[in-house]
Amino acid sequence: MASKLYDERAQKIKDTVNFKNESVTTCFMGQAAPAAHMGVKMKDFALNPDIMIKMTLDYINEINAITSVDCLNTGVNGMRSDHSLPMAWLSKVKMPGIELPDDSLWQVVETSIFKPEDYDVIIEQGFDTVFNRIFPQLVNMKEFQESIAYQEENGQKNVELFINNDFPSVNSGVASPPFEVLCGGRSMSQFFMDCYKIPDKIEKAIEVMLPGSIHSMLASVNPVSGSGAWVGGWRGASALVSPKIWNRLVWPGMKAMGLALIENNDIATFHLDQCWDRDIERFLEIPEKKSIINTDGMTDLRKARKILGEHVAIMGDVPAPLLATGTTQEVKDYVTKLIDDIGPKGLFVTAGCDAPANTKFENMVAMFQAANDWK
Repeated sequence: MASKLYDERAQKIKDTVNFKNESVTTCFMGQAAPAAHMGVKMKDFALNPDIMIKMTLDYINEINAITSVDCLNTGVNGMRSDHSLPMAWLSKVKMPGIELPDDSLWQVVETSIFKPEDYDVIIEQGFDTVFNRIFPQLVNMKEFQESIAYQEENGQKNVELFINNDFPSVNSGVASPPFEVLCGGRSMSQFFMDCYKIPDKIEKAIEVMLPGSIHSMLASVNPVSGSGAWVGGWRGASALVSPKIWNRLVWPGMKAMGLALIENNDIATFHLDQCWDRDIERFLEIPEKKSIINTDGMTDLRKARKILGEHVAIMGDVPAPLLATGTTQEVKDYVTKLIDDIGPKGLFVTAGCDAPANTKFENMVAMFQAANDWK
């Protein structure tokens, strides 16, 4: 049974999305950050789900003993990155202790495993036909099945670990719109060229894929471990594609997935890497006070707040380089100025996109201290 503190923090998540929060909400995001601080080799952290979960929880508790951590951006389920990311991006992932040195961070391999003729296969036979052929080339299927079995056996127990430690999650699901899936499988350079050469075919493929993407996304949300899901915006960022491509191939899928979450009474967290300044006003098309934009330090949040007002909550946005190489005072100054400029209402303070593996622990603490101390 959840404690009173857990319930209060879970309610604060909802209040922040609704701009009813009285203070800034501090939100942890740092998938790889705990390993070095906790004295664990990245190999062991990345490949052993029990170690990943325990070290992450211990790391957050160490921060929370100094300054309050209200919630997590996404739940920590111990799923290996070389099993989860290929499902989202159709890309192989190299892992520490396997293809990489023991203390290296996992790395996405940029190759074109998806072929031009696969667009036609998707249109004529559905996406599963292509996925079922490609996926076994990206992962060790025996190990993948072992990961799934681990989740089935231990998922509830691991969720309860965080509940018992009073840390609710905003999101329990992560979803890639079809544009992102195709881009990962085709490779960025080839896919962007395709967007100019054969946009009609890509558009049709996206239309075929979208219902399945929405279904999988909604199925991934577990209200017990987080009542929302990421809708990923990585290579579809405004700074990376032309307005013509963005309006036709990126935004319709992202919007449809966000609306599906909201219609299901879930929170839509639009995870926005790179700069989205050009199209930030389009989030006014999402029902008000039902979603979050989760930015990485490159989108102008002052502009975003001016345009969006109290329509969309903001989750951000301390840049990775600042957390890794800055001083504690620089981190505090950044957070304080951010809150001064856009206000505490509807604001989750967290690392931009994700705290890097080499985040200084004292900087992670400083980020949350500045948010908690702001008046």
